[in-house]
Amino acid sequence: MKAVTEPARWIEATDGKDGVTTHCRLPSTVVVGLGNDLLRDDGVGLYVGRRLCEILDPDSFRVLELSVGGMEIVEKILGYRRAVVIDACCTGRRAPGALTRHRPEDFSNGLRLGSFHTMNFATALELARQLGAEVPEKIDVFVIEAEDVMTVAEGCTPAVAAAIEPSAQTIARLLEDEETVGAGD
Repeated sequence: MKAVTEPARWIEATDGKDGVTTHCRLPSTVVVGLGNDLLRDDGVGLYVGRRLCEILDPDSFRVLELSVGGMEIVEKILGYRRAVVIDACCTGRRAPGALTRHRPEDFSNGLRLGSFHTMNFATALELARQLGAEVPEKIDVFVIEAEDVMTVAEGCTPAVAAAIEPSAQTIARLLEDEETVGAGD
């Protein structure tokens, strides 16, 4: 089953000029920006992920953009020590653009990290664990409160757009601080 195969932890590259093959270790942390950038604020996870790709050290962090849910997210994070998922959420309980940090279990009944055609993210993680997959030891979900995830349009609403850079900076600072602490273990 593809979902439980262990990903290659090494990248092999061959220099076309002299044919020398080198091996590079993959970063221990994967950051996943989720969303659909054609549905207004639903793209905020992608936009924050793109910014993090510019900020974070590529030797320590791999940044991915995904527009999927459930088991497809889990497939992309297997084999990493740590995973971070960034997504939009429209609860109406916080101001648009508010950034909050959660665990995957907080979304066991949610629709955004799952779909009608796949299981939700928390269930997919548990299934992967039961099947013996190398699930990350630590998984965080950062959610940015959305205002409009239904309008077909590129770009976020003003309040959510204004939160992209501060959210990216906050997440980068937390990840780098935690990476430094983890390196001392």
